[in-house]
Amino acid sequence: MKQLLLSLGCVLFMQLGFSQREASKTLDFKNNVEDLLVVPFNGITVISDGTKVSGYDPEQEKIIWEKDAPQRTGVDQAANFLQSGPFRMDYTKFNAIESTPFVEKFFDGRLYVLNSYDGKVLFSAEGKAKYFQAEYLFDENSFLLRGVNGMELIIAKYNIPEQKFDWQTTVSATYGETLQKLSKLAGMNNIGIKDKMDHTDDKVFALIKEEFFVLNKETGDLLWKEDEGDVMDFKRSLDGSKVITIKGKGLLSNKNEIMLFDANTGNSIWDKSLTTKNIVLFEDWQDKMLLAHYKGFNFYDYNTGEKVWKKDPKGKGIKSVIPIGTDFLYVYDDEMMLLNKKGEKMWKKDVKICDDEEDPIYFLEKTKNGRVLYITATYANMVDYKTGEKIWRKNLKLNEKRPTFAKYDENSGNFVVYNDEELYKFNEGQAERPEPYAEMKLKDEKDLTSLEIFENNVTITGLSEVVGVDNSGKIIFHNKYKQPGETGRLLKNVGLSVANFGFAVATATVTTETTYRDPQGNEVRSGSSAALFGENAKAIGEAGYLATDVAMAFAQDRFNALQETNKYALIFAKGENGERLLVKVDKETGEELDKVIINDLKPVYDVDHVSDDIYYSTDNHVKIFKSK
Repeated sequence: MKQLLLSLGCVLFMQLGFSQREASKTLDFKNNVEDLLVVPFNGITVISDGTKVSGYDPEQEKIIWEKDAPQRTGVDQAANFLQSGPFRMDYTKFNAIESTPFVEKFFDGRLYVLNSYDGKVLFSAEGKAKYFQAEYLFDENSFLLRGVNGMELIIAKYNIPEQKFDWQTTVSATYGETLQKLSKLAGMNNIGIKDKMDHTDDKVFALIKEEFFVLNKETGDLLWKEDEGDVMDFKRSLDGSKVITIKGKGLLSNKNEIMLFDANTGNSIWDKSLTTKNIVLFEDWQDKMLLAHYKGFNFYDYNTGEKVWKKDPKGKGIKSVIPIGTDFLYVYDDEMMLLNKKGEKMWKKDVKICDDEEDPIYFLEKTKNGRVLYITATYANMVDYKTGEKIWRKNLKLNEKRPTFAKYDENSGNFVVYNDEELYKFNEGQAERPEPYAEMKLKDEKDLTSLEIFENNVTITGLSEVVGVDNSGKIIFHNKYKQPGETGRLLKNVGLSVANFGFAVATATVTTETTYRDPQGNEVRSGSSAALFGENAKAIGEAGYLATDVAMAFAQDRFNALQETNKYALIFAKGENGERLLVKVDKETGEELDKVIINDLKPVYDVDHVSDDIYYSTDNHVKIFKSK
């Protein structure tokens, strides 16, 4: 995620009047710095001043490379339609390619990919076609690219060592017309559907603006496509032989139409599609798939398309399914039940977990000591995993009209729940229902964004305040913040969208990742980047981009550190004289550690979330504030 969005989830505002700390180091450039990015993979900061692109290594504390930058004259409008992800990508800025040391940037309206270790250009497009996003193929040391040539949509594979295309395939000859229609309907920058590309050993799967394409990975031949403009998502089997498409149907695309295909031919395996409100869970079990959706929950044989269980489990309002080993904890309507992999009930009776079937689920997980904790908008309790019996005689009653946050510390087995300006604390082995141990009066409860558990206290962070409560329930700090005018309101709205994205947990177990299992249910591989990072880093090293084993270990350590809770918040604040400040706050203590005066309405800055160093540009300088 681009640097501004990385920290806006914790954006706050306040009146401050302490002195600014001097920068630890200042880098000078010929022209005004227009962009910088800390590359998550290695911590190197890439910097552009319009005429030069440079790489700064914080370990050596110096610029380690500098290259002439092609003149940037702007980005073709078509680039706006080839963006990916839940947040829009700024194509005038550096963007890191996930789990790699590579960065993308546009110069002269064309995509360039650079290696942040040495500044070497790995890809630069020539000719009429304009490419707008690169995905690295770790197994081939190549890039998968997508782009346009006039009205045509192109998918291509680029061989990095040989600096040439292996293939360039036109998958749609009339794609430009689609872009024009979309722009009239939603505006050039407001297309909300998420694009994605995926691949197996022999195939490439591409979903681009609701059109779905399957290509031969070696030759680039287009095998088949679904190009009616209504595909919202897809899921594939581990070997890529089967795939389901999820189409949006209804006036507002408020229904899903699911179809199972043979991925080699595009022939449908089901006689008719499955229509439902939404898909809840997909798992590949090699010879079958587990598909849970609003109306049902069952295994489907890949070859025949038939259901494996004789009938779906009880319930037609399924909203959550959690795999636990080879068992399945599923929630329907206002109840939950545990099933084994044969679809047999493991509890004598269903467990009621909320008052209303529309109530969101804030936490639902098995603990280390064999219990299931559930926290919904109305209730919280624990259930014995083997019997389904409730641990507490009465539920912990929550106010469904107020925000709820829950956090579990797996190491200690402690839970903390926030609701209605009260905190509850209990251990996974606790037999008695907890009473609130802390009460507080918040400034703006609806703007809360996170709850963190530290050794000696709990911290609640919002867009307008930060509150710390010690283990006895005493409030040890309560910092209230104020937004600085129109800029603050703008940033606050963006921050809220980030917060809502992170805490929209009503369907928390509905995941975009796919879990792959063998036919017996043993997990083979998770589709998450976390599970694959070590394997990917090794591939990058074998391709020659990591010089030593030390560099690989360093990248792995950085990745591990980035998975941990960041104990610092970045705050846009208002100084006593009305100046805009960027302030670093320790979430555990509430202490303001640093402040940087921000002279720009759109500041160019980034933070290394491993070292917590701040990089901020002012005019032709980059100031580096090393973490204390």
